[in-house]
Amino acid sequence: MHVSLWLAPAAGGKTAAVVDLLRSAAAGLASTPRVVVPSHLQVRALRRRLALAGGALNVRLLTFDRLYAECLNAAGEAYTELSEPVLYRLIRSQLDHLTYYAPLVNLPGFTSSLQSLFAEFKAALITPEDLTAAVAALGNDARLAELALIYSRYQQQLHAQSSADRIGLGWLALEVLRATPDLGRDWPLLAIDGFDSFTPLELALLAELAGRVDRMIITLTGSVGGAARPLVWRRFERTRAELESALAIPAESLPHPLPPIAPDLRALEAGLFAPTASPAPEPASEPAIELIEAPDRAAEVRAALRWLKARLLGDHLPLHSVALLARDIAPYRPFIQQTAAEFELPVRLVEGLPLKSSPVIAALLDLLRLMLPAEAETALAGGPADAGRLSDAASPPEYALPYRLVVEAWRSPYFDWSALPAENSTEPIGIGPGDADRLAAIARWGQVVGGETQWHEALDRAAARSATLGDGNDNDHTPPDLPSPEQALLLRGRFERFVDRLRPPAATGATLLSYRTLVAWLEDLIGADPDPGSAPFPAPPEPTSLQVVTCAKEGPPPGCHLDVAALRALKDILRGLVWAEEAFEGSPGQVDYARFFEELSGVIESEVYLPPVDPGRDELLVAGVRSARGLPLAAAAILGLAEGEFPKTQHEDPFLRESDRTVLAGWQCQPEQGRTALAGWHCQTEQGRTALRAPGLRLESSIDSAEVQAFYEAVTRPSHRLLLTRPRLAENGAPWEASPLWEEVRRVTRIAPLTLTSDARLKPEEVASWPELMELLAVLDPPAAQLAWALAADAPRLEHLRLAAAWHDQRSGRGPASDGDLSSLSSELGQTFGPAHVWSPSRLEVYRCCPFHFFIANLLGLEPRPEPTVGPEPTQLGTIYHQILEKLFRRVANPRDLAQLQEALPAVAREVLDAAPRELGFRQTQWWERTREEIQVNTLRTLEELDREKGQWRPVLFEAAFGRHGSPPLVIDGDPPLLLHGIIDRIDLLPEQEEARRLRIIDYKSGGAGTYTAPSVEKGKKLQLPLYALAARDAIDREKRGQPIEGFYWHILDAKRSGFSLSKFKSEQFGNGPQGAIAAAVTAATAAVWGVRAGAFAPSVPDGGCPSYCAATGICWLYDPRFEG
Repeated sequence: MHVSLWLAPAAGGKTAAVVDLLRSAAAGLASTPRVVVPSHLQVRALRRRLALAGGALNVRLLTFDRLYAECLNAAGEAYTELSEPVLYRLIRSQLDHLTYYAPLVNLPGFTSSLQSLFAEFKAALITPEDLTAAVAALGNDARLAELALIYSRYQQQLHAQSSADRIGLGWLALEVLRATPDLGRDWPLLAIDGFDSFTPLELALLAELAGRVDRMIITLTGSVGGAARPLVWRRFERTRAELESALAIPAESLPHPLPPIAPDLRALEAGLFAPTASPAPEPASEPAIELIEAPDRAAEVRAALRWLKARLLGDHLPLHSVALLARDIAPYRPFIQQTAAEFELPVRLVEGLPLKSSPVIAALLDLLRLMLPAEAETALAGGPADAGRLSDAASPPEYALPYRLVVEAWRSPYFDWSALPAENSTEPIGIGPGDADRLAAIARWGQVVGGETQWHEALDRAAARSATLGDGNDNDHTPPDLPSPEQALLLRGRFERFVDRLRPPAATGATLLSYRTLVAWLEDLIGADPDPGSAPFPAPPEPTSLQVVTCAKEGPPPGCHLDVAALRALKDILRGLVWAEEAFEGSPGQVDYARFFEELSGVIESEVYLPPVDPGRDELLVAGVRSARGLPLAAAAILGLAEGEFPKTQHEDPFLRESDRTVLAGWQCQPEQGRTALAGWHCQTEQGRTALRAPGLRLESSIDSAEVQAFYEAVTRPSHRLLLTRPRLAENGAPWEASPLWEEVRRVTRIAPLTLTSDARLKPEEVASWPELMELLAVLDPPAAQLAWALAADAPRLEHLRLAAAWHDQRSGRGPASDGDLSSLSSELGQTFGPAHVWSPSRLEVYRCCPFHFFIANLLGLEPRPEPTVGPEPTQLGTIYHQILEKLFRRVANPRDLAQLQEALPAVAREVLDAAPRELGFRQTQWWERTREEIQVNTLRTLEELDREKGQWRPVLFEAAFGRHGSPPLVIDGDPPLLLHGIIDRIDLLPEQEEARRLRIIDYKSGGAGTYTAPSVEKGKKLQLPLYALAARDAIDREKRGQPIEGFYWHILDAKRSGFSLSKFKSEQFGNGPQGAIAAAVTAATAAVWGVRAGAFAPSVPDGGCPSYCAATGICWLYDPRFEG
């Protein structure tokens, strides 16, 4: 029995030495050496390395999990390891009747965080008895006591079912080793390679085996007697001390020569965070290390994959020898998948994909969500409890069926709607092409937010209306896309069959449903997997199934393969839910549909699935740096060297805070409280037993960073070439500082990074895909001679790309300014918008803010499709406030008398509000009653504040029209004259004097006051108030020669006037006061009219960003959304 601890720097040949030992021990097939590595990825790499070295039959390649299983199998112990979904369900079943954590149990991630914490407890050999005793001895804090209670319940359930979680197998293996002294004594060699730390459980197992196997070799990064490098080797040194103490052995230098690697990389390993800087090696003709600064994450991925493809083609490296790494792959994953497909690089995402991100799983969850009770779905959506309900409080609960999700389900390619709604049905559901669009049109017209009642109302109305006359209740014109009554009738039948098929099983009386019942229903909905390899004679499809797996398989690759893998992972989850119910809960019938959906969503939220692997295909490795530790690579690209990204910011564990960990680590375990479940295991030495059973709970700090060590291991993986990249801009466009790790590499290597820009053009030899080649050809003038073959390969596409490139140059300021130029149509525009055209101030404001918005809305007549909403929208609210104030001031005898206004307000408000849903076309809900109250309160506040503003002013006109309802327009002199129409909310008058009538203009606004400023008037962005003042003088009060001397916007919700007023206007160009404001507005309005007639419609971002109601939001290249929070 011989135990050795070998130390060497990273990339120092440790794994090569282990390979030699394994091949030597396995020679002649007389014995079976074993090696333990950190992950299955390392197992695969080591298997390939053994094969390249000449092969080694009879070598067992293990992870610690498989080592546990090997010990249990060797002892003949039966065990049941539970899958992650089953463990998730088991923990969820222990969360009832809690006190401290009760408000948190349904939060996303709560159960998964508990699962991780329990795994940490078990890896640290902390039993439930340990934790309970420690918490009790330290004062029984309610939070920690409840945590100990959940952990205890969890372990009791596992014990009762003779089952174990993954790390629990290690506990069982330790018990088996204790009870079987001869186990492992026939093992010739046990090598442990590629680790940088060990848990107490792993140390305990190694200590047990160290006295039994003929030879144990443990390799670790470090140096015997070398210079201290605390930042790089701190974790390794701590692990070294634990191993030396537990196994009573001194570390020794690896008896193996250093392998050859590029001098630049060897210098980087030696100099990284070294106390004294080593001189950088002489620059090579082709440097082994490169640094790239990219604009953003997407550009980082593109540059890194292009670099890796160059290594494959230019350096002739095999795919399995190169890797794309990151501290966290998740934010890069979409860019990697998209760009790798474009570059035709087969990649292997070893850490899997989030199951929730799968399109087919997302579609299925949305489909299931349709049938939640309305209250449950609204709560999931984050709205008020009654937001989606009709105003009748006594209405029974109904299925949510939210508008958007119903339409998406009808459009989805994952569902076969030729299925029957029930086994005894003869007519299929029958949803066909175009039905989703027709249903959406009816939903918009009928203001369907959700719920069966609303859907039936809208479909019945659409089917009952006359094809020519409507139903007599439509206040607005009939939408052109509204289906005919005959089509609506067909849609109603399909909708009813759609709901019937999705209707979940119903509970019987007070008895809830079982998971088995609900899973069987969902399995039938999804359909069988028609995989010819799964059975010699696949079962025929069920007539009521939506054939989700079949539909997924019919999609284009590689997406179809990912969809099928995700569906198979989902089916494993469903089977786990049934198993957990029957194993742990005893009696079925414990759940309703809403709870089932919540549990299923929670498991999916925490699960990942692995893309299918073709064993015969080589693939480029994509992994996190922790997953890639110990892997031999020829070239690697590491993404994300940005501040806060790598090194990652550490956060305190939400369950077990740092103060908790410190206190628990210092707790003195009493002999009778000892780790009874694991107390009998034996170490090689008394010193080892003392080290591994030290007082206190062995909990590591949750904020103890190992980021530097992870980076050190990552940059020392490649032997030939290394690329580091960083994004210069964050997702929000803010500058992103470089990581200190990036700066350290620059310090050691003295390499200047290559800075990429978003408009940089590739060289012909740098393109990595056909799209990149076409893009390059589109902008090369003249084209490169060596690319003549490509010019003829796809001439039509190239011509389109050249046109696109010219537009891009123009929009980037490199070409002639022609964007939005319709001057060729100026003659036609001059006729359409000629001298007889009557303009509104609001449309002129639109042009002044963004000519392209004006073009889209007024020339093309496009407007965004209104989505059905709960309650009135902001524009509808504005209309309601305007109507109440207009009717109120007209109705009272004396508009200056606040008491009369207050007395009349309730009746006027009731009249307007009762008619508003019908006239304005929004859906009433229970929340509408509260909105009505708020509208009346806000209006009353406005009346009170306006009364304080009245002074000597007397209201004389309300909703005063010019150019409308038969009144003459405002005529602004010019060549030709400019005609305007509009409605002034209110005109006030001071007592008449001999010289003139003095007027005040008030314009009501239901929005905020921020954009109504003097500069916005001077720039012509806010024209309404000064043009209304001009209209009051020259069109409405012309005969009485009224003179506007004041005007302001009144903000109803704030019950205050705007900071801007006509009397305060000042301008060096136009003068001061109302006359200056009018002059500025007339100049801007005239310029806008001439711009329209000239065909100048270039897009321009308004101050504060673009409004969401612009119909060009989806097509305008300058669109910059306005912050409306």
